[in-house]
Amino acid sequence: MSITQDNKTPTTAELQKFIRAETVLEFLSLDGKNKYVGSLRWFDEEAFHIKQEDGSEMTLLRSAILGYRARKAK
Repeated sequence: MSITQDNKTPTTAELQKFIRAETVLEFLSLDGKNKYVGSLRWFDEEAFHIKQEDGSEMTLLRSAILGYRARKAK
């Protein structure tokens, strides 16, 4: 799924930390054409639910996501 700086997949604890810190994440679709940006609201074994910058929310199926990472500050 996603790769952290030390080349490991984020653990459940790390994903929970993203939620608590309201970290903005970038999710790349499996086809590599679409990118979704938002803060993680919840996750389970099959999906991620994010709140996008415009306030809308969406659920992304893990099977449709190539990877994700914390968004760098501009």
